[in-house]
Amino acid sequence: MVKVTESRASWVASVFGLAALYVLGTVTPLDVIDSYLGGINVTNLLQAIFALLAIFFFNDSVRRLAKVSIVRWTYYSPLLSIPIMILSFALVENKGPTAADFIDTRMDQLATAVYSGTYMVALLFTVLRIIYMLRHEAKSLYATFSAGLLVVAAAVSCHITYVVLFQFSPWHAWARAIGSWFDRLFYVGLSVTAAGWLILFVSKQIPRLRLWMADALWLTALRMRVHADPSRVSPAWDLFNETLENGVYKSLIVLHNYERGNLMTFPESTQRRISQIEAKLDVRV
Repeated sequence: MVKVTESRASWVASVFGLAALYVLGTVTPLDVIDSYLGGINVTNLLQAIFALLAIFFFNDSVRRLAKVSIVRWTYYSPLLSIPIMILSFALVENKGPTAADFIDTRMDQLATAVYSGTYMVALLFTVLRIIYMLRHEAKSLYATFSAGLLVVAAAVSCHITYVVLFQFSPWHAWARAIGSWFDRLFYVGLSVTAAGWLILFVSKQIPRLRLWMADALWLTALRMRVHADPSRVSPAWDLFNETLENGVYKSLIVLHNYERGNLMTFPESTQRRISQIEAKLDVRV
């Protein structure tokens, strides 16, 4: 897929999200993955870090799509939770053997509560920040997108309530009952959010793809055909690594430099197409 500005963070978020799913044991058995890491549930820590990074970069992609400027302390503050999570995880006693219920079976330890609570607070902060960024866009697809995020926020709030009640009150059974709603709500909210985001993102990009895709592909093919680049992979790399407009602009520069360097001009039909693309760029500027 050809990149556009706001899709870059979305791609990174997807990579971290897939990594988080992998260490859940959905692809390779959990005990097999964790055995390579000492068999002490380090996969749980990795899953939490990967998931947090996924939603962090997803937040950045939404920010770019909604054209919201960075407020640095709110933007980077969720990442401060990662060293706290690592330290508190290290203080958990009897971390092994590998188990899917690692958190629940060790919630009586303060270190576990700090580890799990910090992770969830960081997630909740990031989700609420995304919802706040979209507060003026509460309509159509943005409304569906925000509704899914609200369900995710409710799920995370359930887990935070579970941690606090279990650690600081005698109502352990009630705390577990509230915490059990996390999985039920989280995956429903995540599914709605993912569907809304995909539809929203594609709908935003269709006009741009229609406007520039054909020109970008034609210019890339021309660069390859005439060997305008020192490297054979440069045209394809620019197509995938640049935004469509930037890729078109860069291809035009490369082709003009090729003409000047070889003291030649392209055929009239090719020149006419290049002139049309340049005129389109001038209009966009």
